[in-house]
Amino acid sequence: MLATRQTITQYIPQRDPIVMIHNLVEVSDEHAVTQFAIDTDNIFVEDGYLAEPGLVENIAQTAAVHVGYQCQQKNIPVPIGYIAAVRELKIHALPKQNSTITTSIRIVNQVLELTIAQGKIEQDGQLLCSCEMRIFAKIQTN
Repeated sequence: MLATRQTITQYIPQRDPIVMIHNLVEVSDEHAVTQFAIDTDNIFVEDGYLAEPGLVENIAQTAAVHVGYQCQQKNIPVPIGYIAAVRELKIHALPKQNSTITTSIRIVNQVLELTIAQGKIEQDGQLLCSCEMRIFAKIQTN
Protein backbone atom coordinates (compact mmCIF):
# COMPACT_ATOMS: atom_id res chain seq x y z
CA MET A 1 0.00 0.00 0.00
CA LEU A 2 1.53 3.32 -1.08
CA ALA A 3 -0.85 5.44 1.02
CA THR A 4 -3.62 4.66 3.48
CA ARG A 5 -6.64 6.44 4.88
CA GLN A 6 -4.37 8.13 7.44
CA THR A 7 -1.85 9.43 4.87
CA ILE A 8 -3.79 9.88 1.61
CA THR A 9 -4.40 13.63 2.10
CA GLN A 10 -0.71 14.39 1.55
CA TYR A 11 -1.36 13.67 -2.14
CA ILE A 12 -4.77 15.31 -2.68
CA PRO A 13 -6.16 18.76 -1.85
CA GLN A 14 -9.51 17.42 -0.56
CA ARG A 15 -10.21 17.15 3.16
CA ASP A 16 -12.96 15.42 5.13
CA PRO A 17 -15.84 15.07 4.63
CA ILE A 18 -15.13 15.05 0.87
CA VAL A 19 -12.19 12.59 0.81
CA MET A 20 -13.40 9.84 -1.53
CA ILE A 21 -10.36 7.53 -1.63
CA HIS A 22 -8.68 5.70 1.21
CA ASN A 23 -5.85 3.60 -0.17
CA LEU A 24 -3.41 4.20 -3.00
CA VAL A 25 -2.74 0.65 -4.12
CA GLU A 26 -0.70 1.12 -7.28
CA VAL A 27 0.75 4.01 -9.29
CA SER A 28 2.95 4.53 -12.34
CA ASP A 29 3.49 7.34 -14.85
CA GLU A 30 0.40 6.21 -16.79
CA HIS A 31 -2.04 4.86 -14.19
CA ALA A 32 -3.22 4.68 -10.59
CA VAL A 33 -5.40 2.29 -8.60
CA THR A 34 -7.21 3.26 -5.39
CA GLN A 35 -9.69 1.75 -2.95
CA PHE A 36 -12.54 3.44 -1.16
CA ALA A 37 -14.54 2.05 1.77
CA ILE A 38 -18.03 3.54 1.60
CA ASP A 39 -19.07 4.54 5.10
CA THR A 40 -22.74 4.98 6.02
CA ASP A 41 -22.14 8.62 6.95
CA ASN A 42 -20.57 9.54 3.58
CA ILE A 43 -22.15 12.72 2.20
CA PHE A 44 -22.85 10.98 -1.15
CA VAL A 45 -24.67 7.96 0.32
CA GLU A 46 -28.38 8.01 -0.51
CA ASP A 47 -30.81 5.24 0.38
CA GLY A 48 -27.94 2.88 1.22
CA TYR A 49 -25.95 3.41 -2.00
CA LEU A 50 -23.11 5.69 -3.11
CA ALA A 51 -24.85 8.12 -5.49
CA GLU A 52 -23.64 9.10 -8.94
CA PRO A 53 -21.82 12.32 -7.88
CA GLY A 54 -19.79 10.24 -5.43
CA LEU A 55 -18.67 7.94 -8.23
CA VAL A 56 -17.52 10.86 -10.37
CA GLU A 57 -15.72 12.47 -7.42
CA ASN A 58 -14.02 9.15 -6.64
CA ILE A 59 -12.62 8.94 -10.18
CA ALA A 60 -11.52 12.59 -10.03
CA GLN A 61 -9.71 12.02 -6.73
CA THR A 62 -8.01 8.92 -8.11
CA ALA A 63 -6.68 11.13 -10.92
CA ALA A 64 -5.66 13.73 -8.30
CA VAL A 65 -3.78 11.21 -6.18
CA HIS A 66 -1.95 10.07 -9.33
CA VAL A 67 -0.68 13.62 -9.92
CA GLY A 68 -0.07 14.27 -6.22
CA TYR A 69 2.02 11.15 -5.78
CA GLN A 70 4.08 11.95 -8.88
CA CYS A 71 4.67 15.52 -7.64
CA GLN A 72 5.73 14.32 -4.18
CA GLN A 73 8.24 11.95 -5.79
CA LYS A 74 9.69 14.90 -7.75
CA ASN A 75 9.64 17.19 -4.71
CA ILE A 76 7.30 19.74 -6.29
CA PRO A 77 4.07 21.16 -4.82
CA VAL A 78 0.88 19.17 -5.29
CA PRO A 79 -1.38 21.21 -7.63
CA ILE A 80 -5.08 21.80 -7.31
CA GLY A 81 -6.91 20.40 -10.31
CA TYR A 82 -10.30 21.16 -11.79
CA ILE A 83 -12.58 18.89 -13.78
CA ALA A 84 -12.86 20.47 -17.21
CA ALA A 85 -15.23 17.82 -18.63
CA VAL A 86 -16.66 14.38 -18.02
CA ARG A 87 -17.43 12.43 -21.17
CA GLU A 88 -18.99 9.06 -21.91
CA LEU A 89 -20.12 8.55 -18.31
CA LYS A 90 -21.64 5.09 -17.95
CA ILE A 91 -23.05 3.96 -14.63
CA HIS A 92 -24.02 0.30 -14.57
CA ALA A 93 -24.70 -0.08 -10.83
CA LEU A 94 -24.31 1.82 -7.59
CA PRO A 95 -22.19 0.32 -4.79
CA LYS A 96 -23.79 -0.29 -1.40
CA GLN A 97 -22.71 1.48 1.73
CA ASN A 98 -20.32 -0.51 3.95
CA SER A 99 -18.60 -1.96 0.89
CA THR A 100 -15.30 -1.21 -0.86
CA ILE A 101 -14.77 -0.17 -4.47
CA THR A 102 -11.59 -0.22 -6.54
CA THR A 103 -10.98 2.64 -8.94
CA SER A 104 -8.38 2.91 -11.68
CA ILE A 105 -7.39 5.68 -14.01
CA ARG A 106 -5.21 5.53 -17.09
CA ILE A 107 -3.72 8.67 -18.60
CA VAL A 108 -4.46 8.65 -22.32
CA ASN A 109 -3.18 12.12 -23.23
CA GLN A 110 -1.57 15.13 -21.65
CA VAL A 111 -1.28 18.47 -23.40
CA LEU A 112 0.21 21.36 -21.43
CA GLU A 113 -2.03 21.71 -18.36
CA LEU A 114 -4.85 19.43 -19.59
CA THR A 115 -4.84 15.73 -18.75
CA ILE A 116 -7.25 13.23 -20.31
CA ALA A 117 -7.82 10.13 -18.22
CA GLN A 118 -9.98 7.03 -18.63
CA GLY A 119 -11.49 6.03 -15.28
CA LYS A 120 -13.37 3.00 -14.10
CA ILE A 121 -14.80 1.75 -10.83
CA GLU A 122 -15.14 -1.94 -10.07
CA GLN A 123 -16.41 -4.03 -7.22
CA ASP A 124 -15.84 -7.75 -6.91
CA GLY A 125 -14.92 -7.95 -10.61
CA GLN A 126 -18.05 -6.09 -11.76
CA LEU A 127 -17.72 -2.81 -13.67
CA LEU A 128 -19.86 -0.21 -11.90
CA CYS A 129 -18.88 3.00 -13.67
CA SER A 130 -16.59 4.33 -16.41
CA CYS A 131 -15.87 7.68 -18.02
CA GLU A 132 -13.33 9.90 -19.68
CA MET A 133 -12.29 12.83 -17.54
CA ARG A 134 -10.52 15.98 -18.68
CA ILE A 135 -8.67 17.66 -15.85
CA PHE A 136 -6.96 21.03 -15.78
CA ALA A 137 -4.03 21.35 -13.35
CA LYS A 138 -1.08 23.68 -13.35
CA ILE A 139 1.93 21.82 -12.00
CA GLN A 140 4.61 24.06 -10.51
CA THR A 141 8.09 23.01 -11.59
CA ASN A 142 10.00 25.46 -9.38
